[in-house]
Amino acid sequence: MMPSRYEFQGHASGIDAKQGQGDFAPAGLEVSTERVLRVLGYRRDAPARAAVRSTAQAMAELAVAAATPRATYRRLAIDRCTPEGLVLSTGTRLRGPTFAAYLAGCDEVAVFVLSLGARFDSTQKNLSAAGKTLEAYVMDIAGWLGIEEATRLLKDRLDEEAKRDGLELTRRLAPGYTSRVGGQKVEWSLEDHPALFSLFDEAAPARLLEGSCAMTPKMSRTGLFGLRAVPGYPIPDA
Repeated sequence: MMPSRYEFQGHASGIDAKQGQGDFAPAGLEVSTERVLRVLGYRRDAPARAAVRSTAQAMAELAVAAATPRATYRRLAIDRCTPEGLVLSTGTRLRGPTFAAYLAGCDEVAVFVLSLGARFDSTQKNLSAAGKTLEAYVMDIAGWLGIEEATRLLKDRLDEEAKRDGLELTRRLAPGYTSRVGGQKVEWSLEDHPALFSLFDEAAPARLLEGSCAMTPKMSRTGLFGLRAVPGYPIPDA
């Protein structure tokens, strides 16, 4: 019998169809000097001094050179989704009303761990240890812009795979971030991080610090996308 469109299917992307797990190393990561300057508060009508622009450019380039971006992700079926929280096919429970509000019509999710790698952290620490506080701060900004770009590239990859199965992605949901539910801001608690990390093995690009919900390497991110059927997509015959 052919797999249904809601069952995980392996692709040439390197996903292990048996485990429903894939790895992705974003290529061509870019961090714009202009975006770094915008975060620092500079605008076109108030341009940065030459020394500031030079630092922003150097740290943007260093951030990209030091980064070794990699993501691990899993596509998992949803067992149930209620205002109390989300239960995956693995039995993993994630709490809060965010999921019922944003995963309507979804039968599975893509859960991920993404990191810029340990080399980024060590490079930034070396700047701080050398007393280059400004450079370390600007590199930190460039790093967060870099992980935003890596997240976008990962979403593009997942979206491409989802479309092959007649599915589309929802917006990204992430521990520690707020979403608007019923006119109120609701946070997906960081306390769910251990449950999320339990879905991945030691090969994941980041891990939790012992006794904490914080991650190492520092420039890391987790989250999930819902996958829902695209209206009109033909269901394969059994």
